[in-house]
Amino acid sequence: MNLPRLFFSGLCLTGLVAGSARARASETFPPLLKANLELSQLPYPPKGCQLCHQTDDGGAMTATKPFGRAMLKAGTVGGSPPSMIAALHALEADGTDSDGDGTPDIAELRAGSDPNVPAEGAMVVTKEIPLPETGCSMTRVDGAAGTWSLWVVIGFAWLRKKQRGQLAALTRPTLSR
Repeated sequence: MNLPRLFFSGLCLTGLVAGSARARASETFPPLLKANLELSQLPYPPKGCQLCHQTDDGGAMTATKPFGRAMLKAGTVGGSPPSMIAALHALEADGTDSDGDGTPDIAELRAGSDPNVPAEGAMVVTKEIPLPETGCSMTRVDGAAGTWSLWVVIGFAWLRKKQRGQLAALTRPTLSR
């Protein structure tokens, strides 16, 4: 492998690693939810992440509980507290009832119960909410990935053009004297 190709390969690898999106949990969401609704406690102590996620670790594609799915459908975006607060207000205004027990989610939270679990004896009517395309805890740390992706595409185009030029030089007819 020649030096320019090795350099370019290293540059591409560095760009992909440096520009990749990083997952980070939205650890501010439970305290913000608690403060915004003036709750004394959230279900699933100590963190409260399991109100939306399967575990307290959160992560991509884990906000699959009914309340979490309703929050995503209402516009919550991982790493964006304003979107989470707006989604709470939307759920309250719409009277969203994720567990189908007849009591709206926000009312359940204010009463100290879990909006994912129907009240005992409630006649439950469920409606399917599509799974989110992405986990709500995935956020882009910076805009570097787009820049690096552009450089990778340009680099591959340059290599392809260079290879075509070398191939053309090999297949050109030569004049013999």
